[in-house]
Amino acid sequence: MGFHDEDIRGVAVPHWVPDDGGSANFGDEIGPLLVGALAPEGAQGAGRLLSVGSVIHFGRRGDVVWGAGVNGKVRQTLQHPLDVRAVRGPLTRAVLQGHGLEVPEVFGDPALLLPRLFEVPVGARREVLVMPNLNELDRVTSDDIVSPLGDPIEIAAEIRGAGFVVASSLHALVIADAYGVPARPLAPGAEHAFKYLDYYAGTGRADVSFARSVEDALEMGPVAPADVDLDAIAAAFPHDLWGQRRGLDEASSRYAALRRESSRSLGALAVAVGREASDPAAQALLRAQQLVAEQPAALADALERASDGSAAGTVAAAAVRYLQETEPHGPTDQRLARALRRRFAGEDSGTSREAVIARVVATGKVSLARAIVDGAEELTAGLTHLAGDAPEAAKPRRWFRR
Repeated sequence: MGFHDEDIRGVAVPHWVPDDGGSANFGDEIGPLLVGALAPEGAQGAGRLLSVGSVIHFGRRGDVVWGAGVNGKVRQTLQHPLDVRAVRGPLTRAVLQGHGLEVPEVFGDPALLLPRLFEVPVGARREVLVMPNLNELDRVTSDDIVSPLGDPIEIAAEIRGAGFVVASSLHALVIADAYGVPARPLAPGAEHAFKYLDYYAGTGRADVSFARSVEDALEMGPVAPADVDLDAIAAAFPHDLWGQRRGLDEASSRYAALRRESSRSLGALAVAVGREASDPAAQALLRAQQLVAEQPAALADALERASDGSAAGTVAAAAVRYLQETEPHGPTDQRLARALRRRFAGEDSGTSREAVIARVVATGKVSLARAIVDGAEELTAGLTHLAGDAPEAAKPRRWFRR
């Protein structure tokens, strides 16, 4: 399967589609379906909207996020800034905050809005419906299996007609919640538990238990109904993508505060999950911590110093450590540059070697700063750049006075 952008009145909505032209996973089709129903009629928009699914790692700078989630299976290389309006659940929020991204406390998969937006008939009445995840169709055996491949409205109708849903397909569970059908998650084999706990924690059920088999699910019975604010999810829809976009903070100005909030949120989630947490829930919490911790430590330290009121010399030293300990990487290099530009704006940061290098970074000329750190360029090259070629806003006030 491939990841492709679908154009919804000028706005790109990425989602997975089969490379061979076969039937798509119904959950992957829900995002464009919902966006098409909510986008203003007659308007031509612009931008990119991540709406449903574990797709945030595919985001680009400035993308809007509405209800999407973090993918627990892959390392997160998150772009900054992202314009986040709502997320699938608190695990996603904590990971994004741990990367210094602003995230409102609006939780829930947008697929929960399906009953509001579409007339979905009641499908064939059946006592039990079993729906495996796309990647484990051969793992689950049952006479009651319904494939997740096909038209989302038709599959939603099948779920609506069931008396009880057992699924490792996350969107089978979400649609069951949307129509009030009792359900129990089946512990995934091919998928990470992160996205399931993320969804359940975001709908008031952080202590969810996973069934190990269909028989186990029937014995355990359904989970509690979802506790979710559908009005908040609907209100968070980014209508302004088809109008006047709001501005974004690109300078990581609250990076340190957001990292602290992420840590507090993960602690609160651990308490909510409980001491008797199932293995999948415990794995999901651990993965959230890992995804935050996978950032380069030197980058995290430099961004924290630049945003927490640290002295200019401390910030400059952290910036130099970042250059010493990391390989060149355009997006993160420029993120640090923007943070330093904000931190040093109009300030006399000193004339030390570290201060000169950090100020060069602040101008966006990170390659020159790296060359000075590595010894390929003399410090005078940085001073010359700051004296003549640097943007005026990045120059110190008193550095070159004699």
